[in-house]
Amino acid sequence: MRHAKIAEQPGWTSLLGLMIVAASLLLISAVRAADIKQLTEKLPHAYIGEFLWDGDNTVQNIVITFDKVKALNEQNAEALGCGSYEVGRRVTKIGVQMFIRLSDLEVEIFERSPDGNGAFETDGSHRGKLSEDFQQIDAQWTTTATGKHGQLHLRAVVSAACEPAAEL
Repeated sequence: MRHAKIAEQPGWTSLLGLMIVAASLLLISAVRAADIKQLTEKLPHAYIGEFLWDGDNTVQNIVITFDKVKALNEQNAEALGCGSYEVGRRVTKIGVQMFIRLSDLEVEIFERSPDGNGAFETDGSHRGKLSEDFQQIDAQWTTTATGKHGQLHLRAVVSAACEPAAEL
């Protein structure tokens, strides 16, 4: 049997095998660090899209911009910025905090400090996926207290502002 002869190899072969395993672990750590660096450097800083509450056909236009993206550790990043929701001519400005898990590109987006709309819901979060090319985010909002859901669909753009452009 072939495996029996492997067991008879001199000690230096075992040491070589151990060194290869250790080097592989170091390489994996270096690759992960490079991946989180790639994520933080290449994540678009602007997204536009739509949000719809489940069971409602009122489209809310959304703009989100991130002015700060940083690695929290080898597997997680955080993006901070602002956003705005526009329904008809009513605009609500918000603060935005997004967490990204590198291993599966899962995201969780929190909204805070709504300005301009007292009825705006911030008690919950969007949970979903960032596409592998970082160009799209699809997520579901869940309100903490009621469990009410809505769907968020964002696509990256070169630039955007947290508020609609001024009318001419």
